[in-house]
Amino acid sequence: MASYYVNEAAFGLTERPFVDKTVHALESKLTSGQTLAVFVHRRPIEGAKSLRELVDEHVAVNETRLAAFAVVDDVAAAVGGLPGVLLRTRWRHGGATFCQRQAHVAVEGQVMIFAVSAPIAESAACDETFDSIVQTLAWRAPPAAL
Repeated sequence: MASYYVNEAAFGLTERPFVDKTVHALESKLTSGQTLAVFVHRRPIEGAKSLRELVDEHVAVNETRLAAFAVVDDVAAAVGGLPGVLLRTRWRHGGATFCQRQAHVAVEGQVMIFAVSAPIAESAACDETFDSIVQTLAWRAPPAAL
């Protein structure tokens, strides 16, 4: 039996193979009443894909799932001391336009995506929160890059 841990507990699973595709979601109400959301996604890297290929796959999924999805900015940058890709995106939902900042990094066989989303009118709060994450990100153990 394999042991798995979450912040609040530990539990056992059968020997069946499981893949960790954890998504953490945090929300904060802004003074305007709008919601700012922070997401941390992780998924295993399948095959010998480069970080660029993984980012392009993620963008392609968003283009099919989100109305009027567009990448506004795409830059290579360090994320927690590892090579990463930073995206600025936007899309429409329910008659409103949203902005999102994303940091993609490959670490120890998985790709992690740190994303912050808000209505476009709250883009300054989105940028401030995202910049804070990218500037303060520290891995618990020194990771091995892809």
